[in-house]
Amino acid sequence: MCFFINLNAQVTISTNDFQILNNTKWEGTLTYIDYKSGKPTDIESKMQIIISEKTIEQNIQYVWEPNKNVETRTKIKNKGTYLGKQKVVSKFLNDNGLMQIITTAKGKDDGKKATFYFTYEFDSETYEVTKEVQFANSDERFMRNTYTYVRLR
Repeated sequence: MCFFINLNAQVTISTNDFQILNNTKWEGTLTYIDYKSGKPTDIESKMQIIISEKTIEQNIQYVWEPNKNVETRTKIKNKGTYLGKQKVVSKFLNDNGLMQIITTAKGKDDGKKATFYFTYEFDSETYEVTKEVQFANSDERFMRNTYTYVRLR
């Protein structure tokens, strides 16, 4: 038996990977680590998702903080190797239909240079995005925020 692994293969995504989310409504929670206290804080939220040819549109409403509501349009770029400004590093669909996509990006967190790791996990009933932060010159990551949703019918 022969196995071939291409270590230079680029992981790619397309809007087809997200079609299960098209024209859906969600209810859930944003949990984030507060910069001052260092403690987790939960905010109720609702979300709608629309998938077009190369774009994922999300409309997020924060139940108790409507002034923080946000609409995003994220394009799949560079032949599917980027989700917006995030480089796609992993994509896996398990036997139960749960899609997991992991991306990475550089930026600043709390004024310090950092690498961000985003884990997207979703199926027809659940949607979760976790952002982890790894500061420059550190081997440790920590969760900065997580969006956890269940689908509304």
